[in-house]
Formats: sequence, C-alpha cells, structure tokens
Amino acid sequence: VAVTSLGSASPAASAPPAIDAKAAIVIEPSTQTIVYARRASQRRQIASTTKMMTALLAVERASLDDVMVTVPYNASPAESVAGFRAGERVTVRDLLRAMMITSANDAAMTLAVRIAGSESAFVRLMNQRARSLGLADTSYDNPIGLDGEKNYSSATDLVRLAYELRQNRFLRELMDQGFVRLSTGSRPRTFINRNTLVRTVPEVNGVKTGHTARAGYLLVGSATRGGVTVLSAVLGEPSESARNRDSL
Repeated sequence: VAVTSLGSASPAASAPPAIDAKAAIVIEPSTQTIVYARRASQRRQIASTTKMMTALLAVERASLDDVMVTVPYNASPAESVAGFRAGERVTVRDLLRAMMITSANDAAMTLAVRIAGSESAFVRLMNQRARSLGLADTSYDNPIGLDGEKNYSSATDLVRLAYELRQNRFLRELMDQGFVRLSTGSRPRTFINRNTLVRTVPEVNGVKTGHTARAGYLLVGSATRGGVTVLSAVLGEPSESARNRDSL
C-alpha cells in the first residue's frame, strides 16, 4: 500500500484490506506516515474514546498522587462504572486506571469535576485542548463519551490524540496492562482491560475502546514490532470481533 504524509492521502498502490469499519486509519507516528485511510476525516460519534482527552487533561493538570473525593454519579444499567460511591477518597492514578482499563464513567466524572470545578467547565478545557492540538474535526460535550450532537471526532484526530497520550509514560504503560488493581477508595478493586487485543496479542499495547448503540464499536489501537510502532483507529464497527479483526 502506498504511504503518504499525514493529512494528504493518495490512491493506494494495491487493493486496500476489506474491513467493516465506517472510518479507519493506520499511521506510523514518528514520520506521520499514513499507511491506510478510509474516510479518515469523517466526523463520527466516538463513544468512550472521548475519555482519551479526559485522561490527557488529568495528567496535565493533576498529580498522579493527588487524592480526589468521588462525586455522585447515577449511571444507567448499560453504562460501565467502577462502582465508586460518592465520598470515596481515590488517587488520580487509580481513577485513571479505572477509566482507561474498564472505561469507568464514574471515574471520568470525578476527574472532570475535581479538576475543573464542574462538568461544563471541564468540557470547555477539553475543547480548548483539542484546538491547541489542531484536532479540527473534534468536539466534546461531555467527558465520558455519551452520544451527543456536539461529541464527535475523526479517525485522524483520534490517532493524533493517541500519540499525545503515549508521550506520557504512566499512560503509555497503563494502556498496555491486561488488568489493574486499585488500592485506594473504600475497597480494593480489580479490573480487566476491555481492550482484549492487549491481553491476547503481544504486539498490541493500547489504546482505548468505545461503544454505544449510535457510535457502534470503536478501537484506537497501538502496536509495536521490530522497533516500529503504528497507531490505528476503527470507527463504526458492527461488533467487537469486527473491531478487533479490522484493527489487526
């Protein structure tokens, strides 16, 4: 497949792989080379990959050892949560572990409110950071990834954001863990990584899953082999198995 610089696609030299994703991209980030792209600039719902920006702001604006008091969060039955009750004392480190590994919405909301003072103030920070990173096809209206007309991104923007996350050593190592144990809060908690490829494919080392009925299944991925790292994103997949297959 022909490779081009990031942001300027050209016809592939050979037939592209057959995938189910509505939009997708693979890049080699050190040279910003696009290896494959399909509707990579299309704005789409992004579900819990929204939490990538929440994580970036958390490591930029708080210390990992800071202790935050969890806020009330009334989750619907379908939401992913860590089970925090209001008033627990949890470190930023453990909130990030819960949010990135099991996609805990309650952890994301606590980070947002405690960092910015309110959810709306944190969303403003999310959009400001997106603009500073040049993510022209990205907008946020919540820190979690609930479907919303103003909560969207593109495959290209998601891999650019993934690159920023991987510059942080804690996040880079966290996203490559098969499971995590939380030692703070009212009780110990253990969570398995929702990114099953991290647990089953040695080369895969991140980044974040997402799913809602409207967004479909998503995976922003990273993998390293032979000293080469690539970043990928697949959006609008019909199933988790399709998401994994297309990413690989």
